[in-house]
Amino acid sequence: MDYEETFGPVAKFTTIRLLLSHSCGRDWEVQCMDVKSLFLNSELEELVYTEVPEGVSVPATPTSSDYQRPVACRLLKSIYGLKQSPRAWYGRIYSFFSSNNFVHSLSDHSLFINYEGQLILLLYVHDVILAAPTRDQVNLIRLKLYSEFAMTDQGDLKTILGLEIYRDRKKRTLHLSQRQYIRKILGVHGMQQCKPVSTPADPHVRLERSSEEFQATPKDRQRYQSAVRLLMYAMLGMRSDIAYAVSRVSQYGANPHKSDCTAVKRIFRYPMGTTDIGLGH
Repeated sequence: MDYEETFGPVAKFTTIRLLLSHSCGRDWEVQCMDVKSLFLNSELEELVYTEVPEGVSVPATPTSSDYQRPVACRLLKSIYGLKQSPRAWYGRIYSFFSSNNFVHSLSDHSLFINYEGQLILLLYVHDVILAAPTRDQVNLIRLKLYSEFAMTDQGDLKTILGLEIYRDRKKRTLHLSQRQYIRKILGVHGMQQCKPVSTPADPHVRLERSSEEFQATPKDRQRYQSAVRLLMYAMLGMRSDIAYAVSRVSQYGANPHKSDCTAVKRIFRYPMGTTDIGLGH
């Protein structure tokens, strides 16, 4: 998943944490499944046409004078890259869950609950998290999913949306971190060998807007904004300790100066020495 361009998961962090906390405290089973080619499982309600793909053989269409090869095809099912696809897929999976006595949460419409069967499902695009008191209850809905969609069973939930999940079932403890994600973004911006610091911001440095005479290059702006987005995702996930520093540097993305870039690098240096910091339960 490209965390730099995807901010849809941000709204799910709170729901995931609540679900995991609930399951950990009651020693529930938490499993994960993946839907294969999910958008192809739903049909389109709108009329959508596409060019005939290269290499696809299409019969000629008779006209009044001669025969011509069609220049477009009507899409019956949603495909990747189509703006209607996410909505069509949600409608499809919503119908399936409703037919199996699940109702969606009013606070998060991707959270489905079967109160009678004590089953909780959390959907994020192609990932389906299943939580229930026993493995038999999880297997019950798993078999129904298999009968309806092409699925991949991923077993116990270990990672989701860049979060790493560590559970001790005997002690009923839970720890969430973004260690691998932090290491990844450090590598993306060449900071994997940087020297760690004890704070994400220098208290003696005050950032100010650049003068009108100074103009950052498009490449510098793009790189700066990319770094801030990556840090912001970590901030919204587990690393609330960098929230103030990230909020400060995010104000100067339109025309970042050298001092702003230095401040961003310092934020990267802070997680370098604290990659294991996370949330515990």
